[in-house]
Amino acid sequence: MGRSSHAKALENRAKIIDTAAALFREFGVDQVSVANIMSTIGMTVGGFYKHFDSKDALVTEALSQAFDDSRAAWEGVFQQADRKEESRSVALVRQYLLNKSPKRRCPLLAFAPHVANANSTAPARKAYQVGTKDLLDTFLSEIGCSAFSPEGTDQQRNALVLFSAMVGARALSQAAGKTDWMLAIESAINETAMK
Repeated sequence: MGRSSHAKALENRAKIIDTAAALFREFGVDQVSVANIMSTIGMTVGGFYKHFDSKDALVTEALSQAFDDSRAAWEGVFQQADRKEESRSVALVRQYLLNKSPKRRCPLLAFAPHVANANSTAPARKAYQVGTKDLLDTFLSEIGCSAFSPEGTDQQRNALVLFSAMVGARALSQAAGKTDWMLAIESAINETAMK
C-alpha cells in the first residue's frame, strides 16, 4: 500500500469511528447497524471489514472516541470559564445540564445501556470504565480534589455526590423532559455546585 493509500485508509478509518461515535450517542449502539454507519459516510459495508473485524471492535473504539470528545469539550468549558473568570466546576455543571444535543449526548449515558447488557464485550466494558474514571478524575480535580481515592475526604465525597447528581439529572431530563420538578432538580444541582 503506497503512502497516499495508507493515508486514505487511516482517514477512512477515522471517519468510520467518528461517525459511529456520533450515531451511537444519538440513537444508541443497538439501534445503529454497520450499514447505517457506512451509508452515512457513503461507503460500503464491505469496506467496513477492511478496517474492523466486527461491530463490537468498532463499538470499543467509538466509545473511547466519544469519551475523548467529551474530555475535549470539558476543556473548552474550562477555558471559557477562565476567560470569564468564573468557577470551572460551576461552568461545567451548568454546561453539562444544558447540553441537550442528541449527537453530543454524554457517553456516560449514551453507552451505559450497551455496556450494561450481558452481550456487551469485555473490551467495550473496559473502555467505558476507563472513560468514566477519566471524566470523574477530571471533575474531581476541577472541584479541587485529588484523583479518586476509596478513603476520600468529605470534600471528595461531596464532589462524588455532585458528579452523580449531574449525570443522574441528565438521564432524567432525557427521559422525562422539561417538567417543573426536573427544572427544580437542575436548579438544586447548580446551587450545590456554587457552594
